[in-house]
Amino acid sequence: MTDQQPNPQVIHNALRSIPHAKFVLTCCHGEYRDGIITRWVQRCSSEPPMIVVAIPKGKMIEPMLRDARAFALCMVKENDRSVQRLFGSEHELGDDPFLSLSVHKSVNGMPILEQSLVWFDCKLEGHLSPDADCRLYLGQVVAAHISKQHQDEIVVPPTSSKHKSILVRSIQTVQKFQQ
Repeated sequence: MTDQQPNPQVIHNALRSIPHAKFVLTCCHGEYRDGIITRWVQRCSSEPPMIVVAIPKGKMIEPMLRDARAFALCMVKENDRSVQRLFGSEHELGDDPFLSLSVHKSVNGMPILEQSLVWFDCKLEGHLSPDADCRLYLGQVVAAHISKQHQDEIVVPPTSSKHKSILVRSIQTVQKFQQ
């Protein structure tokens, strides 16, 4: 243990090193559908398979999540402008951001974006409201899918330049054995 004072910048930089991707958390209940962009998704259990998702407190989707008791997570491309435009800002209650998108329904009836690289269909197991700016939602994964056309675009964890060359050599070695 050290006697050093915590450095907020070091904490911030360390947190940025955790692998992340852009997800749209989707939900529907009754006649309403909604979605919100989040990057804070983490696997938290293997048996049963579970994930935890953080979204900012006070968002309109929260009561819908609790009533539906389910949600879907759709991993999308980092540069998908339509997703950013439709799900990246607040909109009126009752506005359906999915109208201009191709979607299908998950096992739980949640909207799944056709352009998803990966999606997870989750049954809501609970939520936690820590003294922070986000609320945590715990979901049991009941179905998932990886798009065949996007398998090469799946998130690669960030690495330092020192470790990049090791990673590249490892990938090249794996590719040689696959040939």
